[in-house]
Amino acid sequence: MAVTTKAKEGTDPIYQEPKEKLLDYLRTMYEIRFFEEKVYELVRSRQIKGASHLYAGQEAVAVGAVASITRNDMITSTHRGHGHCGAIGNLWCDSEQDRQMHWNKMLAELMGRETGYCRGRGGSMHIADVEKGNLGATGIVGGNIPIAVGAALAESFKQSGAVVLCFFGDGAVNTGSFHESLNLAAVTHDGLPVVFICENNLYAMSMPWHDRSVPDAPYASRVRDVVKRAEAYGIPGLQCNGMDVLDVKEKVSQAVQMCREGKGPVLVEARTYRYFGHSLSDQQRYRTKEELEEYRQRDPILLLRHRMLETGIATEAEMDAVMEKARQTIDEAERFAKASPLPPAVELFDDLYVPKDPIEFAREREQEEALRARIRPIEDEIRRIAREQAGTPGGAIMPKLKKEDAQRLEEKYGIPIKYYNEALAQAHAEEMRRDWRVFVMGEDVGLYGGAYAATRGLWDEFGGRRVIDTPISELAIAGAGAGAAMRGMRPIVEFQYVDFTTLGSDQILHNAAYNRYMFGGKTKVPVVYRSQGGVGRCIAAHHSESLEGSWLHVPGIYLVMPSTPYDAKGLLKAAVRDDNPIMFLEHKLLYSGVMGPVPDEDYIIPLGVADIKKPGEDVTIVAYSRMVHVALDAAWDLEEQEGIRCEVIDPRTLHPLDVATIANSVRKTGRVILMSEGWTKGGVANEFLRQILEYRFENGYSGWDYLDMQPVILAAKDVPVPMSEPLEDASIPTREDVIAAVHLLCQ
Repeated sequence: MAVTTKAKEGTDPIYQEPKEKLLDYLRTMYEIRFFEEKVYELVRSRQIKGASHLYAGQEAVAVGAVASITRNDMITSTHRGHGHCGAIGNLWCDSEQDRQMHWNKMLAELMGRETGYCRGRGGSMHIADVEKGNLGATGIVGGNIPIAVGAALAESFKQSGAVVLCFFGDGAVNTGSFHESLNLAAVTHDGLPVVFICENNLYAMSMPWHDRSVPDAPYASRVRDVVKRAEAYGIPGLQCNGMDVLDVKEKVSQAVQMCREGKGPVLVEARTYRYFGHSLSDQQRYRTKEELEEYRQRDPILLLRHRMLETGIATEAEMDAVMEKARQTIDEAERFAKASPLPPAVELFDDLYVPKDPIEFAREREQEEALRARIRPIEDEIRRIAREQAGTPGGAIMPKLKKEDAQRLEEKYGIPIKYYNEALAQAHAEEMRRDWRVFVMGEDVGLYGGAYAATRGLWDEFGGRRVIDTPISELAIAGAGAGAAMRGMRPIVEFQYVDFTTLGSDQILHNAAYNRYMFGGKTKVPVVYRSQGGVGRCIAAHHSESLEGSWLHVPGIYLVMPSTPYDAKGLLKAAVRDDNPIMFLEHKLLYSGVMGPVPDEDYIIPLGVADIKKPGEDVTIVAYSRMVHVALDAAWDLEEQEGIRCEVIDPRTLHPLDVATIANSVRKTGRVILMSEGWTKGGVANEFLRQILEYRFENGYSGWDYLDMQPVILAAKDVPVPMSEPLEDASIPTREDVIAAVHLLCQ
């Protein structure tokens, strides 16, 4: 390699760096290179199981970028993220012992050992050390870009001055995650402190980004330079030589400084190259050997060595000593990892959820039961008045009062009577006043007040920084909520319709729900995802689904579905204070269709506590959300007209499920009907039944043993929700269905 004129003249950036730092950059690059070569050997010999995507060739990007930040800052990584983890881990090392243990934990994690960073839960593609600024890698291309936005949003709230480096490859640039996230970061809080670093190694898995060495190969972009994408979002863009650690550091440092000055976000494109294929099975037909050899001549390690030697900063012997030290570090890491134990199967469920203190839970449950005893007579009186005024069977399935009747009850009982959406708005406001970390984000939640007025008044009181109106970007806002939660905030993210949670499902599932478990219990993700679903407005399949069955299926996230204004307020407040991610689903017909008592006092309803809405001895009916009101209307008629006393139980939280309360009711009645507005096939009602049947009582008997009649499931028909009203009505359970099922069980 020829010496550049700039180096000869002494203007090369290398002269701005202390010798010790330059040698440390070299050592870290060697450690990453030797680590990857070791991983290659271990994967080939089947000592590392699963996928490993090697970073060799790209070392300058991770090392140069991390050299531009401090321990106050943080990163998000990718499936090809060993270099990122290696570099930021070294940033946190204060001694040789720290450094050795860092690489020990890295290799142990890849080998699935208990001593790994994530206790073997994450492996190569999901390695993290959240406590030390590494917010984790992801197996989803572009999957951590929204997380970085959320982390930066958290730092914006805290005014910490911290910056987030978000690494991703050129393949991610064509994902919706990239586009939604860059735009969201640009328009939120007037720009968030995040540096988006695209490691353009010219290939996704096999797809060339733009330039091709193989004739007639496909390509991913007609625009050669990723950095030009910055212009579309009105943010600064910088480009650097990703094979030159000092150029990377210079450009990323500029970007970091812009973010610290409130001029972020910034997009940085680092043009680099990977030496290995996408994975070990990759035959690399998409590139030529000549191209690979050309880039090996630009090797980032050799380039730094050459410049240090030519400028007289270091000798060959000094650099060889650094190289040997790096080799020894990785060899010792291999010994450590191989000697480490594999995690025992008994730990399989560890750290899936943040546990609740049992004493605190018991206290909260006792307090709520006492409050509920005051509330229930009021709810029953409201239902009685509504039924009397309706005058026809089924005319008051959802209890609603005239204004004068509501005022009379308020004076009688001293408790406000509110609509369901008013109770939700009150819960939001109370929690935002109580805790500065609580904020709301979503489409039309601010000035508009929410599509169903559940956030009305919040923007006026708390302003646009804490009540954030977002672009239509469900994927980005879902991930931003999770990222902010990982950095200590307590976001409430609203999706206007539960149908739209499918657009954010990647982030909710793969990050919010999984990250605590996947990262070995070293993070919490206290984010609440609010939405609504259900039929009743003839707006057809894309705005009427009941998708709770899909979310009940996912481990790592709780599921709450309140049926009354009282429950809506208490459960939302509990959800906001909980340390676990929560899907909080409402029903569109409840917002202005149901009224009930809502105490002004600060109360919560602990998650995992069912409510017996109506006691009875003949049949147990389990229902949630709007189906509770369908069940209650039928149950009141059955008792008044036929003397059949049904016990109606509202789980309130579908997960965790208070199966003990339900099973004990079935033990008493011997008969059970399970209701759901979700689909029958693979649905919630089926899961409830499984848990009831498998429940073990203190005497050794199961729920199955106490059934006198075959269970009845009343759930939605397995069709997309139709628009036409008679078809829509026919698609879900009705009060007549409940009455018929009770007659069947009691014949």
